[in-house]
Amino acid sequence: MSASTVSSTARTASATTPAFGFWLNGKSRPAHSGASFERKNPFDGSVAATFANGDESDANDAVQAARDAFDTGPWPRSAARTRYQVLMRFAQVLSDNARAIAERMVLESGKPIKVAFGEVQGSIKTIEYYAGATLALEGRAISDRNPEALGLVLREPIGVAALITPWNFPVLNPVIKIAPALAAGCTLVVKPSHLCPGPTLLLAQYLTEAGLPDGVLNVVTSDLDRGALVGQILCSSLLVDKIAFTGSTATGRAVMRAATSNIKHVSLELGGKSANIVFNDAPFDEAAATAISAFCYNSGQQCSAGSRLLVQRGIHDRFIDAVVEQAHLQVLGDPMKDTTSMGPLINEEQHTRVLGYVEIGKREGKLVTGGGAPPGAAFANSLFVEPTIFDAVSNSSKLAQEEVFGPVLAVILFDTEEDAIRLANESRYGLAGGVWSSSINTAIRVAKAVRTGKMFINSYNSAGIDDMPHGGYKESGIGREWGPNGLEEFQQVKTIQIRLPK
Repeated sequence: MSASTVSSTARTASATTPAFGFWLNGKSRPAHSGASFERKNPFDGSVAATFANGDESDANDAVQAARDAFDTGPWPRSAARTRYQVLMRFAQVLSDNARAIAERMVLESGKPIKVAFGEVQGSIKTIEYYAGATLALEGRAISDRNPEALGLVLREPIGVAALITPWNFPVLNPVIKIAPALAAGCTLVVKPSHLCPGPTLLLAQYLTEAGLPDGVLNVVTSDLDRGALVGQILCSSLLVDKIAFTGSTATGRAVMRAATSNIKHVSLELGGKSANIVFNDAPFDEAAATAISAFCYNSGQQCSAGSRLLVQRGIHDRFIDAVVEQAHLQVLGDPMKDTTSMGPLINEEQHTRVLGYVEIGKREGKLVTGGGAPPGAAFANSLFVEPTIFDAVSNSSKLAQEEVFGPVLAVILFDTEEDAIRLANESRYGLAGGVWSSSINTAIRVAKAVRTGKMFINSYNSAGIDDMPHGGYKESGIGREWGPNGLEEFQQVKTIQIRLPK
């Protein structure tokens, strides 16, 4: 694995460090208290930016702005073509600023630049999809139940939506909520993670440039200490009609409890511990290469990671050797370099958490490769963790059952198709999964039997279809994002019955 120089000396903010305010009513604004917080670059410890540090009054301001924009503003009552045009201009402005927002992601999250660019391109496609979807919005008429009556089924915007987004995909995660919500005619308050809020603030700026009316989209930032309070206000506010949350299952439970204040609509995209299942007749080389990206993409900081690798006995030994060989091809280093495939973990807390699971893995399985920072003095005090693979792991162990959120893989042996299905389903999560086999009958049987929100056959994370619904079974969440289902999450259904004159 390649090594780049990693500075262990944290740098403070300079005169050139960007300072972001909230985005309220179409412009930047500081916190009422004047407070701010710093976000440090996880690669070298320098200050990536400072942000306004919101409290209860700031959160309430954002909610009121969105409420006023929904109740009296033009956006919910605009023609579909108007919303289409704004979203298409938004996609163009984002494309024009792709480098700026990609570099902002790298500085705040440590994401490799080529991964950041891929995220921006995926976000542009998502915006364009929902722009087109606005032109297909329609209800239906019921005309044959009663000759003296006509029924109308309308789909209306759900109202004010509060979006709470994580740090691991700081452009795509907001976009897959913002785009359908705007397409439906909703108004929004967005609370991004304190670990990478800059990209969301740039998205808000780009939307204003694209012609979005003031108050339709508002962004409030806060540090870790104030973040829970701001999130609680958004989730419990009587002025908010819908919560869309992506994050941990534990926080998702808290969101659901707070949303009972006025029985809000809630959609949750939560944790995962997905099984990537490889049969003896799998396309060997492709399966081995993809097994690495399945758990190392974004340094393993993804809820859909294929972090359980189920391998059939007949190919187990040579398949693990091939996966280890692929792991050694990963390039860890400066995330601004195009050659880097894995950056650092997001912060010291996450780094310590992942290394804690590595120690658990040493007790519960056989360490095959990795286990800490890459070799070399440059990585001695860094937040990097190299691809780490444990073999001979029990499916009931902590390493196989708990979400690590880092580049750590648990390899589990199976014998039969029935074993694979049982092992895959023995999890409290059900977000994603993969199955590799040359037999399409085997692959489809397994894909249908595994209780998870999405399955890939002879691929993982994507087979090239960008607009299929995404969401989980069990403790991986409720509701769906992407595709037409993602749009429906931000709509209400209204029926009107008309008695016709005789």
